[in-house]
Amino acid sequence: MKRSLSFLMLAFALVLSGCNKDDVAEAVILKSVQYQIYDVSNSGVSGTATFTQEDNGSTHVLIELVGGYTATNPAFIRFNSAAEGGNVAITLHTCECAISNTTITQLDNGNTITYEGLLALNGHVTIHANSSNNSSILAVADIGANSN
Repeated sequence: MKRSLSFLMLAFALVLSGCNKDDVAEAVILKSVQYQIYDVSNSGVSGTATFTQEDNGSTHVLIELVGGYTATNPAFIRFNSAAEGGNVAITLHTCECAISNTTITQLDNGNTITYEGLLALNGHVTIHANSSNNSSILAVADIGANSN
C-alpha cells in the first residue's frame, strides 16, 4: 500500500511538472500605435484601437470600447477616411463585451499586409450596431495615413 501511494505521488508530480502553460511561444511586441475611436451621432460608443507589430510578421489589433459593454458590435477596417467612407478592407473579430482581438496578416481579398502597410493605409475603423456590415455605424477611427 505504501509503495502504491508513493508511486501515485511520483506519477502525479511528473504529470504536474510536464504541464506548461507556455507551450505556445508568445509573440514578441516590436512596435505599437494607438488610435482614438470616436462616437458617431451621439451613440455613446468610443474607445481605442491599438495596432501592435509582432515578431512573427503579424499585426495584432485590439479594440477596446467604452459604452458598448453588453452589445455585440461588428468591427471593420475600411478603405478611405471615415468622412469619405469605403469598402471593407479587413473584417475584424466582433467586439464582444467591448473587446475585439484580431491578428492580421492579409486583407480580406487575400493580399498580404504588414504593420507598416497598415500604418500607411488610407483607411478607418468602423464599429457597427449589429451583425451586418451595412448596419448603422456607432463609432469610427481614422487610421494609417488618415490619422493626422
